Amino acid sequence: MDLPEYTQWQPLSVYSIQSLLGKLDWILAGGIALEQFLGYTYRPHGDIDILIKREDQSLLKNYISSERIFVADGQGHLLPYQSETYYTHPIQDIWILDETHISWCLQIMLIDIKNSCWVYKRNTQVQLPYTDIFFEKDRLKILKPEIQLLYKSKAIRGKDQLDFEKVFPQLAPTAKQYLQNSLTICYGDNHPWLQTK
Repeated sequence: MDLPEYTQWQPLSVYSIQSLLGKLDWILAGGIALEQFLGYTYRPHGDIDILIKREDQSLLKNYISSERIFVADGQGHLLPYQSETYYTHPIQDIWILDETHISWCLQIMLIDIKNSCWVYKRNTQVQLPYTDIFFEKDRLKILKPEIQLLYKSKAIRGKDQLDFEKVFPQLAPTAKQYLQNSLTICYGDNHPWLQTK
């Protein structure tokens, strides 16, 4: 099968994801999650991201046909999903084709849970109880903005910087402190976002 280019997207709406995934436990992530926190849209979005627990990956085939599921191997390739395989770290990204197989429609990121705590993929010292990494709005679980900004902090693109500038001033003091502490753990004192108070 010839796959679409990585940039060829027709992202699902949030409500389409709810319909598609039924009772699967998932969290809205990415720039759209940040806009849900702010309550308004400030930039276009080419894709849509959600998080699921790594242990729930085998449930995907109950909701999406296997031929639409592809796994990012970490080397720049998307490989067909093998339903009998349990994908362990560092595999973390799953891409979903739309029903026409012409475009990508959803990116699913696997998160690791240890002792009921979310473990940050880039530094296992950064952890939080799973129930503390999201807030709920309109019956949606949405990744907390300080966690989403942490995910965006490694290789800052223009849109990531814009997200930071829009969102950081609106964070509660405890959320700002959590992000800054996490950045310090991951990068020392040199991260550019540590210069903003």
